[in-house]
Amino acid sequence: MVYQVDGAIMSVQDVILDTNFLLVPFQYRIDVLSEIERLLDFRVHFIVPTGVIAELKKISKVSGSQGMAAKFALKLVDANQLAHKLSVHHSIGGVDDWIFHLAHSKGAIICTNDVELKKRAKRIGAKIISMKSRSKIGVV
Repeated sequence: MVYQVDGAIMSVQDVILDTNFLLVPFQYRIDVLSEIERLLDFRVHFIVPTGVIAELKKISKVSGSQGMAAKFALKLVDANQLAHKLSVHHSIGGVDDWIFHLAHSKGAIICTNDVELKKRAKRIGAKIISMKSRSKIGVV
């Protein structure tokens, strides 16, 4: 993605957020969006597939901490969409497949804790951000 600020052309890196990664802020009290921006040290635009939104809505109906984490994640998405830091993209088919294909075709960074998705992404050389410990995320 490219945009113009005060006459200067700036590029923006797309960063795709997976369902399990959006649960992290509630579960571990980590501001993942700010941490990603700090880690990457360049402008980013967050992408959330509609399939992730559907998964979060389904999880939000479950009682307990998982349900609360999903509700919090949905509020996080809404707030950042209003602030134009994040956009929801229509996804078709399996969420992990959609994320994988977008990363492969557009060079987007994947934020996930899903072991299988990370393995697939590594095979194509995609950049991945994941939990490194209970209090830290990092590029893997």
